[in-house]
Amino acid sequence: MPDSNSSPWKQLYLETLKETDSKRLADLAYCAEKAIFFRLAELEGSSDHAGERRELKEACTDLMTLRVEKLGWPNPYL
Repeated sequence: MPDSNSSPWKQLYLETLKETDSKRLADLAYCAEKAIFFRLAELEGSSDHAGERRELKEACTDLMTLRVEKLGWPNPYL
């Protein structure tokens, strides 16, 4: 099994964190979230991959924070 650092969702997530252009940032965030969704669907029903599941959850939180702080989305946690 490939390391989660080389998985498509992780690559998109890390690229999104480095992006400074707001238009590209919005597009990358969408693509990263979509890749995360598909990876979670692949893991559905499996009790393995606890570490990657934790990473996926943290990535989702980071992407929401990025959308709020850099793209001006309303904070859903308030």
